[in-house]
Amino acid sequence: MPVPFTPQYVEVEEKGALMIVTFNRPKAMNSMPPAMHAELSKIWKYYDQNEKLWVAICTGKGRAFSAGFDLKSAAGVASEKDMTADLHTGVTLSGAPDTQGIPGGTGFAGLTERRGVKPIIAAVNGIAHGGGFETALACDIIIACEEADFALPEPRVGLFAAAGGVIRLPRYIGYHNAMEMMMTARRVKGHEAKSMGICSHVVPREQLMPTALAIAGRILESSPDSIQATLQVAKQSLAEEADVVTATKTQGKYPTVRRLNKSPNTLEGPTAFSQKRTPKWVAPAPIENFTRNTTGSAVTIDFTAPNRGKSKL
Repeated sequence: MPVPFTPQYVEVEEKGALMIVTFNRPKAMNSMPPAMHAELSKIWKYYDQNEKLWVAICTGKGRAFSAGFDLKSAAGVASEKDMTADLHTGVTLSGAPDTQGIPGGTGFAGLTERRGVKPIIAAVNGIAHGGGFETALACDIIIACEEADFALPEPRVGLFAAAGGVIRLPRYIGYHNAMEMMMTARRVKGHEAKSMGICSHVVPREQLMPTALAIAGRILESSPDSIQATLQVAKQSLAEEADVVTATKTQGKYPTVRRLNKSPNTLEGPTAFSQKRTPKWVAPAPIENFTRNTTGSAVTIDFTAPNRGKSKL
């Protein structure tokens, strides 16, 4: 089923288990007003809750991926439409406000505070400054064209990269490289960005989306349970555990791992391999089923049992 409302700021395309989101404010270099943050929070919520969608790509229309926050909004001269968040059409947002002031939102571009377990590929087609760079950093794989231009220039205007930039960038490219970029507002172009570890591929502009689609296709060849467990363990253990041994011993606590242990995909993979055929993966069960046990208390896992790594439900 397609996204259940008509987006005003982005284009959304679904191709089987793949969703492509294109930021569509090219005249404003895909800068994002409050209403766009709300719309994207709804779109990513739809993606995370749709069991038929397993991988997503986000990119920008025109010469920018995103120039960050909409300056007209910051100056108080944006249109009422751009300043008014639609929280109910098609997908409902509710709850505590995110850092963009959107109730139930998931941060800048709906990504910087998202806790989803499905992968998102950023195909950076040009300028990615400020919140635009933070949007890319919140994705799981970054691919860039040769003209890509990354920067966090917020200190030049009396701000700082508060949508996760000052937190993520030092973790991803090292403290000293990140601090130079952030404190000098230095712009880093495509090939240098790859050498610093910001992106994994740099390609000519015309090859950007074909490359992103090829990587998405390779991800889709694997079990969606395995991909989501890989993503959740990698990201959450990095944030939560102090050492590799502790992280290894406790990785079975994560809902995606518990779900994987119960999934028919864990049998389908070895069976398909032995029969020399392509696996027929099924959609993962709702992650909520593996967050709590039937009494509502936190689930404990016995790592000393013979079936080590299997969750007790």
